[in-house]
Parts: sequence; structure tokens; C-alpha cells
Amino acid sequence: MRLLYSLIYTLLFVVSLPVLAARCALNPAFSKHLKARFAGPGRILPKLGGRPRVWIWALSLGEVLSARELARRLSEGGADVVVTSTTLAGFAMARQLFPDLAVLPSPLDFRVSVKRFLDCVEPDFLMLIETDVWPGVLMELKKRGIGAAFAGARLSPRSFRNYRRVRFFWGKVLAMFSHIAVQTEEDMAMFLELGADPAKIRATGNLKFDEEPAPHAPDERARILEETGWPDGRWLVGGSVHPGEDFMLLELFRILSRGRPDLKLLIAPRDRHRFGAYRRHARDAFPGETAARSRPSPEDAKARVFVLDTLGELRRFYLLGECALVGKSWPGRHEGGGHNPLEPALLGVPVVSGPRIHNFKWMYRALGSEGGAVVADRKELAGVMGELLDSEGALAEMGRKAKAFVLSHRGAVARTLDFISPPGWTRSGGGGTEAAPGAAGKLEAS
Repeated sequence: MRLLYSLIYTLLFVVSLPVLAARCALNPAFSKHLKARFAGPGRILPKLGGRPRVWIWALSLGEVLSARELARRLSEGGADVVVTSTTLAGFAMARQLFPDLAVLPSPLDFRVSVKRFLDCVEPDFLMLIETDVWPGVLMELKKRGIGAAFAGARLSPRSFRNYRRVRFFWGKVLAMFSHIAVQTEEDMAMFLELGADPAKIRATGNLKFDEEPAPHAPDERARILEETGWPDGRWLVGGSVHPGEDFMLLELFRILSRGRPDLKLLIAPRDRHRFGAYRRHARDAFPGETAARSRPSPEDAKARVFVLDTLGELRRFYLLGECALVGKSWPGRHEGGGHNPLEPALLGVPVVSGPRIHNFKWMYRALGSEGGAVVADRKELAGVMGELLDSEGALAEMGRKAKAFVLSHRGAVARTLDFISPPGWTRSGGGGTEAAPGAAGKLEAS
């Protein structure tokens, strides 16, 4: 099994070399990150006071945010925590969120890379966050007698279909986890069908529900406007926008802004490599009326369309919005599936999305049933948004219901740690918010 997997992984890596080489040539930071993923940290990482070391592996920016409260409770509860991320964006965010913890690039799944990493870091336990299962890492951990758990685990329908084709392989991979804490009952059913041991799996909820509460929204909103020099008004925030959706939002704004002179639009691209393209698209659609976060100008106060071309600020800038239009959910040059709506919802910002939200279908369905979200396809979006903007208090009421929905489902971190109990962590040091009444009941499909 290991030899076959290593051959397939090596072949895929070789095929991707031209793309990786191009990215390294264009981005020195990516080159340094990739080198560290291959060669390891390059130094022994001493343990803090002999405390058991828990390694948290978060794939990218979203998983790093999910791990924030988990890492805090583990550290305060007595564990020595090391955080790694696979992507450059996730790594940068982890360094920002965890200034007091060791933050490293995740190793590539070559045996030599994994061995170098483990020799330097010497973890006592791995907690994998949500996605990104690497069999080579799990095999080496098992060989060394190091435990591993899957926290906040989830499967998209597409991933499940692909994994099911090689169920015999993934059943053996999942057997190497001591615990699998999944987000929902539907996730549990999919993992069980792939061969997970029923005794090792439990639905504990989505870690993102336990994001730390936001600052007092009106005060923080005022600070953002003062800091940027951007004008006040009624803002629509397009969050995690994918290629093609920016054109749709620009046209939507053109329609909605007629007769609404105080309306503003903020577009936040999901991919940092698209920042320049989104700025150009905005300037072409609204010449002389655009601004970008990374390029402040005294003329920004007169702009109507804005591009958030920075990393890690979307959650904060959702506070500007009277409504959040969450991307990867309308037709465009992307696979669809949606993005997690909890960031704006926790801030009391109502959510509007397109219908392509299959990766988070339970979350949108549940949030919508509570009155905090609306799903609208491209044809009906302008009409739906026009009605919401013109209905006095409608968006504010949606926002209150969205925040109440998130708060009622908190407690996933506590449930996850109760189930997994990593070495070095004690409940007395965990602290934090326990599950709200009724939140520990059946966790359905996301």
C-alpha cells in the first residue's frame, strides 16, 4: 500500500512541476514555502517544559481560522501546540493568529520530507483539521507509535464520489485515525461508507461555530471607515468571490445603485492571484469611481466600488455590509460548492448566496430556515436584493437571526476535545463556551 501510494504521489508531483516552477519564479515567498515543505524545518524544535506536543495541521486559510479556538484551548489546557498549514495563505494567517506558537509549513507527503519533519518537531499527537488527509504522514506516524485524530472532518459530495471509487484504500487510511470527529450526521454516514470504524467516529459539530465573538460592530465599522478613508453608506460585501462572479456583482451593483446614491459595493476576491484582475474589472465597469484596499488614495472618499485586495481581512470588513453576498455559489469559472456563511452570520450580517452551495447545504438550509440567509440564482438576484434593500428593517432583522443561529450552535470545540482528549490537554484548562441548550443534538448534513 505504501509503495503504491508513494509511486502515485511522486508521479502527480512530477506532472505538477512546471506549474510549481512557474509559481516559484514569480513568487519568492512560495519558493521558500515549498522548499520548507520538502526539506523540513531544518532545526530541532525544543518542547516547552516537557509538555506533550500536539501538532495541528490546517490545510489553508479557512481551516486555520477553524483551528483558532481549538489551538487556544489546547495550549491553555497544558499542551505544547505546533501549527502547520499547507498553503502560503494559510501559513501567513497562522503566523498572524498564533504569534506565541510555533508555526511551520506542512510537509510534503514524500517519505523523506515527512521523516525530516517528524525528526525535528517530535509531535506526540496529530490533529488534522477538516480536510487534507495525507496517507504518507499517517503511515509514518503509525510506524512511530504517534496517535492521530481527525477534527471537524467533512466531505464534499465530489470528494466522497472520488474516494468511494477506491474505498478499499481509504478504509485503510481512515483506520489509522484513533478518533474521527465529523461535522454532521451526513458526514458520518459518508465516512462510514468509506470504511471508518463506527467505534471511532462521532458527530461533534463545525469548529467554525466557535469563532471568537466580534468586536462591537458599530464601533469597529466606524474604525474601518476612518482607517481606510472610505465613505459611509449602505454597503454590499461580495465575499470570497471567484472568477466570473465579480462581473455579475458589478452588473448587479449597476442595477441596484439606480435611485440608491448611497449604495456601495465591496468585492473581496478569494484568490490573491486575481487581485489585479478584479481591480481592472472594477475600473473598467466604473471608471473614476473605484478604490482598492492596498492602494489608498485621497480620492477613495468619492468611490462607489471597492476591492479588498488583501489577505485575512474579509471577516473584519464584513462589518461594513448591510448584506454579504457569499461567492463560489453563482455560475463562473469555478466548480461551485459555496463558502462557509458563518463569518458574516456571526457578525450579524445577513447572507445571500447563489444556488451552487452543495458543500454547505445543511448550513445554508438551516440558516435560511431561521431567517438569516436567502438563496437566489443569477436571474432573480437583482429582484431579491432590491426588495431587501427597500424593505425597512428587513436586512437588520435577517442579521439578528443569522447571529442568533450561530450562537445557538456553539460548543463544537468542547465536544471535539471531550471526544478526542489529546495528550497534555485537561478540561480544567480548556475554558470557553459550552454548547448552547439543544446544540448537542443531531448534527445534520452540511
